[in-house]
Amino acid sequence: MAQFTSADITKLMSQIPKGKSNAINAPDLAVRMGFSPAPNQEELRALIRMAIDNGELIGSSSSGYWIMDSLQELEEVLNSLEGRAQGTCDRRNSLLDSWNSKNPTNQSSLCHVDVKP
Repeated sequence: MAQFTSADITKLMSQIPKGKSNAINAPDLAVRMGFSPAPNQEELRALIRMAIDNGELIGSSSSGYWIMDSLQELEEVLNSLEGRAQGTCDRRNSLLDSWNSKNPTNQSSLCHVDVKP
């Protein structure tokens, strides 16, 4: 994976529109950034994660990416991320339960994980 700089983040932020109603889809944003528009846009997603880790307010949905400009957009993104995280935990817990059920003599000692306490 590429190493990104603050200049890469600045360029990214100049290409992302403000507001969810103006979202840009991932393939188009990837092309604007000089990345491959191939499925998954891994390089673009890595840069977006870095930008968010560095304080940028980038929202995403099936519509694409945008700079969040309202509390409502922030809360919608946070709720979406929480739901996705819980879904991942639920699948993990199901796999754990299935393994332990089918392997009574070789049980995992891991515990269930949940996003919400």
